[in-house]
Amino acid sequence: MICKMKSIVIIGTGNLAEIAIQYIRRDLKNDVVAFSVEKDYNTEKEFCGLPVINFEDLLHSYPPKTTELLIAIGPNKLSSVRERLYLNAKEQGYKIVTYISPRAHIWDHKNIGEGCFIFDGCIVEPETIIGENTVMWSGSIVAHHSNIGKHCFLAPSATISGKVKVKNNCFIGINATIRDHIIIEEKCIIGCGAVIKKNTIKNGVYSANGTTIYNYDSANTNV
Repeated sequence: MICKMKSIVIIGTGNLAEIAIQYIRRDLKNDVVAFSVEKDYNTEKEFCGLPVINFEDLLHSYPPKTTELLIAIGPNKLSSVRERLYLNAKEQGYKIVTYISPRAHIWDHKNIGEGCFIFDGCIVEPETIIGENTVMWSGSIVAHHSNIGKHCFLAPSATISGKVKVKNNCFIGINATIRDHIIIEEKCIIGCGAVIKKNTIKNGVYSANGTTIYNYDSANTNV
């Protein structure tokens, strides 16, 4: 007996959702049948040519027996919205789609948690664990023996060295670098270009130095 492949409903109607449907259509055989947001934020009848369903109505319209969900919510409020919708969907019995780009280099797919979205060009080295519902955007790297927590967001080209522990709900910005053996505590924001050489504190916000202007006349400046 051949089991019919389940359809996918994408949770979200923002930039990540718009990108996610393109990745799914490129790499997966499942049909994307709708998008969904919570009713208080549902202002559109359609998105990317598909209907937008209230999240509260999913069980009736697209039950877990026939449908899987992909959480395409960004890192707002340290991914707390993404986390809440993920947990709510799990409680309702849905399987959450784990998307791993075939153009990413993942040493062991079993170490990637449910609901993760891993873009093209990412690298996950041996003995590394990526927690559930975490996003790794294009070109981000997690080196050997590291552990990334649940509901984290790694922006493009974020680089995490070996034996690093990043706890839950952290945001690692574009081109941020975390040296080896560091602990990033829960709900930290590591800004773009920041270099972290010491353990952080919970809820800490870390950034590179602000941009300092060197000259006001680029046409007459040698580079």
